[in-house]
Amino acid sequence: MNFIEASLCANEELYTLLHVKGLVQEHHLAFDVGAGGDVSVGIDLVAEKIFIKYLLPFGEIHSEESGVIKSPTASARIVLDPIDGSENLLSHLPYYGTSVAYFEAGKCTQAVIANLANGDVFIKDEKGLRRGKIGSKNFLHVEKNSFSKVGIFERSYASLQMHEKLHNAQIKYRSPGAFALSLAYAHEVAFVLYVGKMRSYDVEAGLFMCERLYTFHQGDIFLVSKDKETLDKIIGLFKSD
Repeated sequence: MNFIEASLCANEELYTLLHVKGLVQEHHLAFDVGAGGDVSVGIDLVAEKIFIKYLLPFGEIHSEESGVIKSPTASARIVLDPIDGSENLLSHLPYYGTSVAYFEAGKCTQAVIANLANGDVFIKDEKGLRRGKIGSKNFLHVEKNSFSKVGIFERSYASLQMHEKLHNAQIKYRSPGAFALSLAYAHEVAFVLYVGKMRSYDVEAGLFMCERLYTFHQGDIFLVSKDKETLDKIIGLFKSD
């Protein structure tokens, strides 16, 4: 079993837990603040244990919940967000998933992002970016969607000024609340915008999947789009002060 296969197995086990067995009271319990700075809840820690079981043989795991977990057998670095959008999950909002990136010699070479709500899963390695379903072996190469009508603005609540500018420019967006997952869908939507401090756990796999798209990163602003004109238009809004 290789790294991608192990990651898919972990996602399949977690997907089955959520959709067959379902959440229980212990999954909602709050624990200590995790390595990423947020309070860990029970389902975060359960998901982390599942990924550790499958991925620790491949390298040292840097998890949003428990920090660094040393591998007894391998020296590669794995960056893990075991539940991306856990507040959505606990609120029964169907937009939450997982994110895992594999680094060799300081460079990301493999990544898997899954949508645990609908079963979408994205994988990228030397063969390129592909999309399939959890539990399926059929993956197709991702193509850019030329018919996108809306973008994604994560953490839009924290940037009221930018909200007004996008509104005035008649640029439509949604703010679903799972940044890694949103980056995985960047080829599908008009753009993905984020304003705030980006954490490694949230972005490594997604950035790797977006490396062939147009990007802008300045200060606490990150923007990615498949369309250069869209990217430049939104950048212009930021610089219009």
